[in-house]
Amino acid sequence: MRTRRLAAGIAMLGAIGSLGGCASAAPRWEGLAPSDTYAAALTDLGAGNAVAGRARLAQVMEICGTTALGERAMLALIADALDPRHPDLDLAASLSHAYLSQPYRTPTAEQLVTSAYLISFDVGGNLDESLSILPSGEPGEFPRECRTGSPSPTDRGPVSFPELPSQSVASRMADLQRSVETLEAELARVRETLRP
Repeated sequence: MRTRRLAAGIAMLGAIGSLGGCASAAPRWEGLAPSDTYAAALTDLGAGNAVAGRARLAQVMEICGTTALGERAMLALIADALDPRHPDLDLAASLSHAYLSQPYRTPTAEQLVTSAYLISFDVGGNLDESLSILPSGEPGEFPRECRTGSPSPTDRGPVSFPELPSQSVASRMADLQRSVETLEAELARVRETLRP
């Protein structure tokens, strides 16, 4: 099931275009302005339309990359992927990893994404390191309309990935479920023994 969610999430993102291209090969912006597309994505997400909202956020990320607007779109997409009403934990883990792997970040976004990275794994997400979702490049290489807003991401160099918990919430829940099943089987055996 998790693999299908990841495949569906990536297929949806991939349908918009190649999200791993370099900034100089980024597609030309068509339709709404990037900031309007971002606002429309948030409206879609607020209305419960995760597919349309995520598609628009992916479009903004593809065009705006490491700019302030691209970073806000990435943060919104990660937050939506962690939303328990329609989670895509694999997408959250993979996108968080991709963001932290590139050098252009703001300190606040880096802190938020690091937490999202840990949370996504802790609750059962998996990482596909081959995904290159966030176009990389110096923020100045992306369209001017994407560079509005502040703060602007700067080259913060390589990040030190935090160590993942030795046992995730998902695996602890699986262990508890097995314990409950064992106890239920033992209880059934005792009942059978005590039956006249």
